[in-house]
Amino acid sequence: MTVVRWGILGPGAVARDFFAGARGSATGTITAIATRNVDRPGLRTDFPGARVLRGYDALLTDPDIDAIYIATPHTLHAKWAVAAARARKHVLCEKPMGVTAAEVAGMFNAAAAAGTFLGEAYMYRSHPLTMRIIDLIQAGEIGDLRLIRSSMGFIAPSGDPASRLFSPTLGGGAILDVGGYPLSMARLLAGCQIGAEPIEPTTLRAVTHVGPTGVDEWACAVLAFPNDVLAELSCSISLRQDNVLHLMGTAGRMEIDQFWFAGGKSGGVATIRSFRHDGNRQTFAVIEPRSLYSFQFEAANDAIGRRASSFSYPAMTVADSLNNARSLDSWLAARSPVVLTS
Repeated sequence: MTVVRWGILGPGAVARDFFAGARGSATGTITAIATRNVDRPGLRTDFPGARVLRGYDALLTDPDIDAIYIATPHTLHAKWAVAAARARKHVLCEKPMGVTAAEVAGMFNAAAAAGTFLGEAYMYRSHPLTMRIIDLIQAGEIGDLRLIRSSMGFIAPSGDPASRLFSPTLGGGAILDVGGYPLSMARLLAGCQIGAEPIEPTTLRAVTHVGPTGVDEWACAVLAFPNDVLAELSCSISLRQDNVLHLMGTAGRMEIDQFWFAGGKSGGVATIRSFRHDGNRQTFAVIEPRSLYSFQFEAANDAIGRRASSFSYPAMTVADSLNNARSLDSWLAARSPVVLTS
């Protein structure tokens, strides 16, 4: 078995989570991290044992690196994913893969031309909790799925326009940063209801609050799917939400807290609460001691070992990432609804 040698491009908070999830893997190892500031405090403590390279280009030219995890601000994802593909490096790119669907298409085209792997890092898609939710829906636990209600929201430390979250030039805003979580889950579950891979909404309506820096700080969208499933989605970077996935069907409903954390970053117990119309109530537990990010890491290593172009279902396939990006484009485009006057 060949062990995939990884480098990290961008040493932010999510990169630290990714690094922790890779520890102990038998299929991959993180050997280097590229940064523009090699003197950054805590760098060697946060990434023990990894070589620290000066500048992102150093990672692309390193002969001892097979794959690169991109954890830069959103607006740099496409540039470095394309550059990595041209350097014949496999890529796992943090979500959102690009800031537009056109960018995402260009990234996949570059990877296809190079014959390299490119995957989008929605870590929850590789966790067993996601497959358990799919299995319960397809088994008819709540009858036919009809309504999905999902939110992801938090209060960012500040509204500083220099922060990537509040900067229009860095792809800030709630929709791009966290809206993809409820959106990608809604598309996944609407599809699984009919035994299919993620399906696309036929209509999307949205309202948004734009803050003083010009980014959407909280936003809502209502989606209709072609199989009579509706979805109510909300996201925020300046507002705490319940962060619960609600699934309503013809025979009952289910609730899952923070589905994207699946019981915790470091492992734990994720629960699915079922409330059936016949009065039967159950709690389904998914117990996983492993890091949340370890499943994504292993899935990427497996795909690279199989010479696959991207992840397999239920993780983000090529078509899934492209279509999710198109729906994000639609959500962003729908930020300015018609104003009703008396």
